[in-house]
Amino acid sequence: MTHGRPIFKGLRWYREQYFSFLIPVDWHRFSWQDNRQGVLFGPSTEDTHTVFAVDVTDLGFSVLADDLDDLFEGFLTGIQQLPGVEIEHNKEQVVGALIILEAKYTFMEDEITRKRWVRVLYDETRQIAFTAQGATPDAYHYWLPMFFEAMMTARVHSTTPTDVYS
Repeated sequence: MTHGRPIFKGLRWYREQYFSFLIPVDWHRFSWQDNRQGVLFGPSTEDTHTVFAVDVTDLGFSVLADDLDDLFEGFLTGIQQLPGVEIEHNKEQVVGALIILEAKYTFMEDEITRKRWVRVLYDETRQIAFTAQGATPDAYHYWLPMFFEAMMTARVHSTTPTDVYS
């Protein structure tokens, strides 16, 4: 990995029925190995641990703002189960009907420290988790400008958007 910051070669909208976001044009698309709904993108086919991932789960029931405290408690409890976890930041919020849970943390996996930024959005009956992860904290920080673009442009919706700004 080089020092400095990655060079933007361009961004494109990636759209599926329940989510969309901007992703670098030169990142590679992967599928989940366990066939879950969603997508993974990474800057390299060699590094499958540095990714921007989306995981969609239909819960089968509507999630409401009144559920925020329980959802946030479960979210943090799940993160705290990871080996060697250190949570740097977490927050929860409700924006209209959308519930958002967020955390940034490091954890151990196969004796390697990884860094992750997760935003989980609840829309209607769906839980949509957007995850930016670096194979190492250095990889995370190097790719953070790209992760930031994808994470902060992420949208949830019920039908695949046709316009460029959805």
